[in-house]
Amino acid sequence: MLKKIVKSAYFSYINLLRKLPISSEILGPPKDFYKEAKDYWLFNLKKNKKQNQGNFISIYSQSSIHRKFPKTVKDEVHWKFEIESSHEYPETFVTVIPQGRVWGHNGTVITPDDKFLGDLSFEIGRDISEHSILKSWRLPNLHYVDGTVAVLSAAGGEGYFHWMFDVLPRIHLLKQAKIDFNHIDKFLVNSLDFSFQKETLEILGITEEKVLESRKFPHIKAKELVVPSLPGQTGNIPKWACDFLKTKILGSSSHEKAGKGKFLYISRSRAAVRRVINEDELVYFLKKFGFEVVFLEKMSVAEQASVLSSASVIVAPHGAGLSNLVFCSPRTKIIEFFSPNYVNACYWVLSNNMQLEYYYLIGDGDKPEKFYDPHYMAEDILININYLEQLLKIAEVTDN
Repeated sequence: MLKKIVKSAYFSYINLLRKLPISSEILGPPKDFYKEAKDYWLFNLKKNKKQNQGNFISIYSQSSIHRKFPKTVKDEVHWKFEIESSHEYPETFVTVIPQGRVWGHNGTVITPDDKFLGDLSFEIGRDISEHSILKSWRLPNLHYVDGTVAVLSAAGGEGYFHWMFDVLPRIHLLKQAKIDFNHIDKFLVNSLDFSFQKETLEILGITEEKVLESRKFPHIKAKELVVPSLPGQTGNIPKWACDFLKTKILGSSSHEKAGKGKFLYISRSRAAVRRVINEDELVYFLKKFGFEVVFLEKMSVAEQASVLSSASVIVAPHGAGLSNLVFCSPRTKIIEFFSPNYVNACYWVLSNNMQLEYYYLIGDGDKPEKFYDPHYMAEDILININYLEQLLKIAEVTDN
């Protein structure tokens, strides 16, 4: 009871701060939010009679896509694939905001009139009206950059998947908007802790000296913010983002493979979660058909790209290593494993974009009711070898 009273009192205090004529640069959270960056510019257009405080550059128009269903040993596909069989991609853009601010490791963008931009401030699993910034009684001390900052930070951008598909594609949008990188003083990213981050930025022409980390500077204000939109809804990767990554990272070694390539099993035995419980049995079975076991954790991004581009069949439990499917050649066969309590369609989406043949297998265990997602992301996976053998036949990987 006491906890509820304290919580209620805290939020009453926060709401009071939002009503006071004090900027969140000093105290309290932003006053409100614009659902979309476009709304901010429309408001300014009406208020000032002309759009004179920055600009909005449209890159890709809104579009829709219909996806090819995956195959499995069951007749009925999992409902996660059903609801993602059609998808509408939002318009992508780059916006320039003089005296704009960025808060937090997710890259929340705040306008000069002390409101944050909903479509540029995404938080995983949270509606915009419940954004964590609205619960802050005081933002961290402000760091001012007397120059131009390009915002690349995104929700989850510390991890490999979100780095590859939510952070890096924003660089492509900057290029498409004809933004001169020589005029950008700093590129804001979530962090620069991992070798894959430094490697990919270098490939894309961004040196470490020009990088600013959100984790070190969680509240900045710039003379000018240049903010590319997020590529789309996280996990629903647009094809242009995939083509950008494949071309820039795989480069001249990219090829359209014909004939038989390597059979690969990507192991997660060195990961902390989502491992295959009976992996010894699984590997013994797969090796009979010529599968090679690979561990991607210690490889560079370029090495991972090269390894996966040489494969004709890839078997793997769900995990960030499958982000490298973006480097595969068309018609490569993918078999992804899930636990019954965590099915994620993002690599099926990626496979559709890259014209791969996608199959999946859900491990043994009690299955939740349809349309209920327990979202047990860490749950390990128990593979039924008989079902896997059936799926290999369906995929025409084996014929006996």
